[in-house]
Amino acid sequence: MNVIANTLQVCTYEQPARDSISKDYKDVALGLLPQSHIYALIVVCLCSTYRGDQVVVLPKFDIKDYLTSVASYRINSLYIVPPIIIAMTKNKALLDKFDLRSVRTIFTGAAPLGKEVAELLQDQYPKWLIRQGYGLTETCTVVCSTSAHDVWFGSSGSILCGIECRLVTLEGNEVTGYDQPGELLVKSPSVVLGYLQNEQATKETFVEDGKGGRWMRTGDEAVIKKGPSGYEHVWIVDRIKELIKVKVCLLDLIHMMKLTAMIAGLASCTSRTGSSSSYASRCR
Repeated sequence: MNVIANTLQVCTYEQPARDSISKDYKDVALGLLPQSHIYALIVVCLCSTYRGDQVVVLPKFDIKDYLTSVASYRINSLYIVPPIIIAMTKNKALLDKFDLRSVRTIFTGAAPLGKEVAELLQDQYPKWLIRQGYGLTETCTVVCSTSAHDVWFGSSGSILCGIECRLVTLEGNEVTGYDQPGELLVKSPSVVLGYLQNEQATKETFVEDGKGGRWMRTGDEAVIKKGPSGYEHVWIVDRIKELIKVKVCLLDLIHMMKLTAMIAGLASCTSRTGSSSSYASRCR
């Protein structure tokens, strides 16, 4: 049921933008990402099928095959990840050889997209709508994403309908103001029930609020900011629980993801947590 819930949440959130294009609009979407990953499973496979969109499936990423497919099949929406966007910005001369006028939207997730990279791509293709989403496997998947009518580079967009979020400090105090950091907690019908055969991880990750509510601790530090248009946006600023130890240095995971996203041609990045206090996730 949580998979169905998030499919409906995403489709409801995005429907006004589709209606602004035309009544009963049907999209042609790129199906490049691994369909075993929660991002592609929900956003590409299920949402596209539910809406009656076409999906052009590619077996792997090769930039020339990728651009050829976009031009040949007149793809409208590119569901990709930051390393592919990096490759696009660094190969503009190659991109200029292909007719990419069919593209309306770029949607990225699974790793942070830097503001500078988004702005560079936007400068190259001013008509493209560049969106970013945030979610986890356990939230199945999208918690917030950029609205087509409210783009703010660097943010993860606004919270989807049917989802509630809280920010809590390390001391356990509720954050009630803008621009104040705290761990992001999520409540939604799309959130999983727990971890199979791992009661300890389930107890540490899912907390009761004493009012009948059950919240998932994401382990991500976030702030809520009011955007230029007046709407609230979620900004993911740090990773609280995941630290990777390399020799004697402790490296912040989200910082590492930003650095690896800067390496052009990076094909995949895999991260798996190793302790019950962290949250298993994989991005490819």
